Amino acid sequence: MPLLLAVLLGVVASPALADGDQNLIRKMCMVAFTSAMNEAGETPPPGMGDFTCGCFLDQLGEGAGFDEAQTRCKQEAARRYGY
Repeated sequence: MPLLLAVLLGVVASPALADGDQNLIRKMCMVAFTSAMNEAGETPPPGMGDFTCGCFLDQLGEGAGFDEAQTRCKQEAARRYGY
């Protein structure tokens, strides 16, 4: 799933993402988030996925690269939600 998300973002990532692109990226992010948590055997606290994916979209919108946005948001979510 992370590869699919990376490919998707490589196609649609731009300084100004259209609303439809943002919705699609958010959905893909939530699928990847849920999958990663399931694979880790973790149950995330309420709101963690929304926070993480919202952060990811914000970072992309500010010009961060895929890996940079992903790393920043994972770290911030872990700090905020005690993981």
